[in-house]
Amino acid sequence: MRNQEQTRHSALIIEGDPSSRSILGSSFNAAGIDPIYARNSAEMWRQLANEPDVVILDLCQKDTKGLDLLRQIRLKSDIPVVIHSSHSSDIDRIIGIEMGADDYLPKSCNLRELIARTRRLIKRTQSFPRLHSEHRKIHFGQWTLDPLAQELYGANGQRKQLSRYPFEILSAFLANPFEPLSRVFLSDVLKRSHQPCDRVVDVHISNMRRLLGKQADGSSFIKSWRSQGYMFVAEVEARQGTTNHH
Repeated sequence: MRNQEQTRHSALIIEGDPSSRSILGSSFNAAGIDPIYARNSAEMWRQLANEPDVVILDLCQKDTKGLDLLRQIRLKSDIPVVIHSSHSSDIDRIIGIEMGADDYLPKSCNLRELIARTRRLIKRTQSFPRLHSEHRKIHFGQWTLDPLAQELYGANGQRKQLSRYPFEILSAFLANPFEPLSRVFLSDVLKRSHQPCDRVVDVHISNMRRLLGKQADGSSFIKSWRSQGYMFVAEVEARQGTTNHH
């Protein structure tokens, strides 16, 4: 466990280029965030054991693809990840976010912006701890969500293991049925700051709609709300759950 009295945070910088690594390290150190370095995937796993507060990931890695590293991180950890890469197209950004990155900035960005977003991300992550102390299974439509296992079960035997973002968004909707949730609120749920023209929430909502399908009456579980956000429109019931699904 991290020392509760520690005031400085740490950032694991996964960067193969020595010059970029040095510049990033100096910038973070000057901003009061201790840099930890990894030049490749092997060093990344060793450094993650030191429990950094955030990961700064360059997608251009010599030994493996950066997105593969992101996928591997997300399978084992909820640590915040900021992609900082020379790949800056909208497609690269959307793919990175869909795969679990919390933010995505091109290398051409001002380093002050990178530092500022990293600080906000750390703050939001520590302000929204994930607490699922009760083993309650949540029922809606033809679906049942097991929060502890982060698994979604369908009445027809479907079984879906949810990754971090889909689980957090669905949990927020199930906790607030028939209540409009703004994009800013949903961004907070994902522990990231909402930016103008930010499509991250919309992408995840679109994926969630495809996953859940239609209700018995043919309507969607998630309704758009006056271009400002979304609303979950189905009855939700939570019960203590011990029944095993097969």
